[in-house]
Amino acid sequence: LFAAVAACGNLTKAAESLPIAVAAASSRIKSLEESVDARLLVRRSRGVELTPAGEVFLTRTIAILRETARLRQDLSQFGEGTRGNIRLFANTNAIHEYLPSLLPRFLVENPKINVEIEEHTSPETVRAVDEGLADLGIIVGLVNTRRLEVVPFREDRLVVIVPNGHPLTHAEAVRFYQVLEWNYIGLNERTSHQQYISKTALLLGQTIQFRIQVESFEGVCHMVAAGVGVSLVPESTTRRLSGTLPFSIVPLDEQWSKRELQLVCRSSQRLAPHVRKLFDALVPVSHPG
Repeated sequence: LFAAVAACGNLTKAAESLPIAVAAASSRIKSLEESVDARLLVRRSRGVELTPAGEVFLTRTIAILRETARLRQDLSQFGEGTRGNIRLFANTNAIHEYLPSLLPRFLVENPKINVEIEEHTSPETVRAVDEGLADLGIIVGLVNTRRLEVVPFREDRLVVIVPNGHPLTHAEAVRFYQVLEWNYIGLNERTSHQQYISKTALLLGQTIQFRIQVESFEGVCHMVAAGVGVSLVPESTTRRLSGTLPFSIVPLDEQWSKRELQLVCRSSQRLAPHVRKLFDALVPVSHPG
């Protein structure tokens, strides 16, 4: 009821949408405020507004409603065969370059299974899978995987991309510090890829001269091709776009440029049936598992 009132901005409309009598709705909201000992709504002539306490309460309310919906989906598999909701945490590279080609067929073949993808750094993903907040995870780099089962997912490599004719174009390979001497095209800081790149620069005692930060590797490539700056992107991205955009690819001479993506879970043999289906679909055919 409280979420409906917040969404409608009007107690009467919220009551009608449930449906519930307006008087009963008003009484329940009043009882709610008394139970938490805080005023959550301010009544206005044109409707209601959330108080600061109400804003906090709404955030928690939405989280509770989402978790309740997830619980229903997870439990539905036991009564209706192979179905359910899968939480998959992954890094930027996997989400942009591999999952778009792997998931469509799986979803078409399994119409009763839903997949919820969230982007996280590899340590965050390991923690989520280990604590049961995610069913599967895709990680990269040297990460403490705790007690999780780890299997190879894909291999990729970070490369430098520069505009055609750029001074770095004909270099056999470049170091990361050399890349940082130029205007940089980055991803949004909330992405796991950009967090890793920014952290690596920080460890070198250097700062990144961001010219612009965009939402996808494809956007980065477009900016570089237009001559705005340089960047680091997965080699898989360049294979997909180099034929359509005018940029040059230069090898990155850093040990961490090689990216071994791994699939993690608590135990592949003890996964719920619907999660096991996705696990099998993601594991490379050549893997003995």
